[in-house]
Amino acid sequence: PASKEAYLYREIFEELFPVPSAAECVPGGPSVACSSAKAIEWDESFKAMNDPSGRAVGVHQSAYK
Repeated sequence: PASKEAYLYREIFEELFPVPSAAECVPGGPSVACSSAKAIEWDESFKAMNDPSGRAVGVHQSAYK
C-alpha cells in the first residue's frame, strides 16, 4: 500500500475477505473519493487529490480546508 490509510484499508479488507483471490478482484491505483484509477484522468485537479476517503472532494462534510 502507498500510504498508511491504504494500509489500513488493506488490513480491513483482508480481515473481511481472507482468501488471496479476493484482492485480485479489486482494481488498484490512485483514487479520488473511492473512484477507480480512471477517475484521476477526468479532471486535471484530481491528480493532486489522491485520497480514497473522499475528504479531498469539497462536497464531503469533513473535506480538507
